[in-house]
Amino acid sequence: MVHGKSEAAAGEDRSNRTSLEESELRYRRLFEAAQDGILILDASTGAITDVNPFLIDLLGYSRAELLGKKLWEVGAFRDIQASKYAFQALQEREYIRYQDLPLKAKDGHLVQVEFVSNVYVAGTQRVIQCNIRDITERKEAQEALLRSEALYREQSVRDPLTGLYNRRYMEETLYRELRRALRRQGTVAVIMLDVDDLKNINDTLGHPAGDEALLKLAGLLQENIRDEDIASRYGGDEFVLILPEMSKEMARQRAELFCRAAGNQTLQFEQQKATALRVSAGVASFPEDGLTAEAIMQAADAALYRAKHEARGTAVAAE
Repeated sequence: MVHGKSEAAAGEDRSNRTSLEESELRYRRLFEAAQDGILILDASTGAITDVNPFLIDLLGYSRAELLGKKLWEVGAFRDIQASKYAFQALQEREYIRYQDLPLKAKDGHLVQVEFVSNVYVAGTQRVIQCNIRDITERKEAQEALLRSEALYREQSVRDPLTGLYNRRYMEETLYRELRRALRRQGTVAVIMLDVDDLKNINDTLGHPAGDEALLKLAGLLQENIRDEDIASRYGGDEFVLILPEMSKEMARQRAELFCRAAGNQTLQFEQQKATALRVSAGVASFPEDGLTAEAIMQAADAALYRAKHEARGTAVAAE
């Protein structure tokens, strides 16, 4: 009976060894064929004990350059959070994950990866398995999407002809600036400009000349405003400037400069007779001419009406 038990035990041992060998073989095949980088570290020292082919190809380091090194001694990992301190934290927590982590390959180029480390026991030793997934394509796709969304947002607030902000953005900005001025007891000036005789320009020189007139005025505005000012095309041949922290008189002087500068511009297409670009402007300010965006815009519009009907080519301030 004892002899029979010994044979059974021996058979069980052989079966266990076979199962273990098969398990190790399956793991090795998975390790070698994995489409993620895998590093195996000694949990007590941090030394690299194994590395799979994918990671070698990804980072460009040879197997010999990685094996036996501490994680923080390899160039790709020197600047990441997986430093000596993070290694100690990993030993305590037994799990660390880094997203959007840049690793520097041996040739110097950056590889965006997701880095996940786990501690487990293999036989009698504690080891750390680091799974490193290349997410460069995903990051590039995300960045391209963000650029596309940013471009779309920018286009949604811009006038397609002049490149200035559109009416919707101007109205949102004016509302925001008025609230800020109210809190700070400051001022906000508004200049409304209009290209005189745009219909006549279109009729005599053609619509391309009319567009050129609008573009010339838009260029003048963009070149002669402060960083904090907002220049917009209000609609048709009308433009609006929002000038935070500027008095009405100073804004009127600025508007006069715009009118004079526009008068120095000429329009000519093909063999048509050249004509001067003439602009009129109306000026209003918060809180002097109103406490709401609607009131200030009405005051500026009324001042512009007076300028166009009483003294074209000049700027008039709201009364």
